[in-house]
Amino acid sequence: MKNHKTTLETLLTNLRIQKYWTYLNVVEELSKLGVMVTEKQVKKWEYGLEVPDLDMIYKLSELYFVSSNDLIAARDYSFSKSYNSLHMLTIRWFCYFTGFTLKVGYYFFFIALGFAAIRCLMLLCFPSSTHNFNIV
Repeated sequence: MKNHKTTLETLLTNLRIQKYWTYLNVVEELSKLGVMVTEKQVKKWEYGLEVPDLDMIYKLSELYFVSSNDLIAARDYSFSKSYNSLHMLTIRWFCYFTGFTLKVGYYFFFIALGFAAIRCLMLLCFPSSTHNFNIV
């Protein structure tokens, strides 16, 4: 892999999907290499909530038959893309718990943000109408 313009989480997800593996398959294959991880850990790596350490990156390179340099370059690119900003971290946790893809979570976040902005504008422009609950 010569293209270092992909993030570690995208690369790990794509490698797993290319092999038609589930998270459990990855756990089983890593256990054959003498590494004990959980499905939760693998999922967190793919959502970018955790980053595997260097020892794990070397094992992942053995597992997927890719260069460890490619995985390290993808990890570095993830950090350079500022994927640890607050809104991306919020989206990642939302996707992790709901099972949505990052793309769906990203759109959901900005739609919700838009609705919140509209609600704030309504409160600013029409303050009396939101508090007038007189029922006759």
